[in-house]
Amino acid sequence: MSTFLAAATSIALVLSGGGARGAYQIGVWKALNELGFSIAGVYGTSVGAINGAMVALGDLEFAEKSWLEVTFEDVMNIPESVQKILSGRFKDLSVPEAIDAAKQLISEGGVDVTPLRQKLRELLPEDKIRASKVHYGLVAYSISELKPYMLYIEDIPYGMLADYILSSANFPLFKREEIGGKLFIDGGVYSNIPLKMAVEKGYENIVVVDIGTVGIADILEYIKIFSSQGKIEYIRPREHFGSLLNFDPEVLKKYMTEGYLDTLAHFGKIFGDHYYISDDIDLIWELFTKMGSVERDIAASLLGIHMPSALPVKVQYEEYILPRLRLETLSFFAQPQVVSRKLLEDVARFLKVERLRLYSSHELLGAIVHASSPVGFLENLRYKTKYQRLIDFLIFLYKNSKKKGLEDLIQ
Repeated sequence: MSTFLAAATSIALVLSGGGARGAYQIGVWKALNELGFSIAGVYGTSVGAINGAMVALGDLEFAEKSWLEVTFEDVMNIPESVQKILSGRFKDLSVPEAIDAAKQLISEGGVDVTPLRQKLRELLPEDKIRASKVHYGLVAYSISELKPYMLYIEDIPYGMLADYILSSANFPLFKREEIGGKLFIDGGVYSNIPLKMAVEKGYENIVVVDIGTVGIADILEYIKIFSSQGKIEYIRPREHFGSLLNFDPEVLKKYMTEGYLDTLAHFGKIFGDHYYISDDIDLIWELFTKMGSVERDIAASLLGIHMPSALPVKVQYEEYILPRLRLETLSFFAQPQVVSRKLLEDVARFLKVERLRLYSSHELLGAIVHASSPVGFLENLRYKTKYQRLIDFLIFLYKNSKKKGLEDLIQ
């Protein structure tokens, strides 16, 4: 969870490189807006430089639409066989196709990204970015000089913003970008997380969105800056989908959704380590107390627990049920609501319940109850040795407490 509060609303946003994963950063931007943060400066490398320019423009809806509509043809001129390689669809390639695609990449000196150049000029009007109240900067790397360029908007010659953005986003498989007789490669080879640019401009509250790898300069800069800077928040994807150059609309939509939800979770607005849960309640306790004494005895027996029926329900739960749940989730010192949530998440992951959506605790339990049974030898073995009793326990709670007023509890 965040170490600085939303009360410190003015922030600098630092966006790493990461190819098509850049859609994630748009989801983060959306969540930051909803949380009330005001972005005063944005500094990016590679796709982070592209997204940073969009943030400077300030039109979130336009950025979302642009990302969800982007295609390979908008980025590069390549045959379908090369598309398959870059998007990680190797199974769709025959051996002769793969050989021909590799030969073409080598013979042409990399991928032609002329369409991306044209797209950037359409999407990112230079005058508006220069006039923006959001300060902007990017990182590029000159292989002609073996020298990094950390350029703020005021350092970039007028009329050449799109060229420098493209040089920052010059992925190693692309043809080299040339500016003033100098050849450039993706700025991420030097600094994929240009945190230094935000610090040098005096920002104290910084949000870093890290979707890629770490550049040469990043580790030392992080150590140096972190020792004197305590308000840096790192937001990273919980899960990756596809390759760096996979522009499938469904994959991009997943990244955007994940970025949005990860940010809300990072700042403590929603809960869960693997799923996204809107409430912070001990659902197991609530359902357990909704049952009669006979049903509570049965629920306990499903966990392999023999407990005295005459005990008050609170004692039954705290001295018998909760300790078993702590053992099952290895959450020995966590608060009861955390134990309950970890149990739901663990079972949901095992049953492969859809992850990229916002659930209430009740809704996640319902998804578990209605999930398909596991398939495959190893999953069946795990089911028999661990998850069967937990699933049976949760289903019993769901069905029996529902009879006694779960609808009222949900409302």
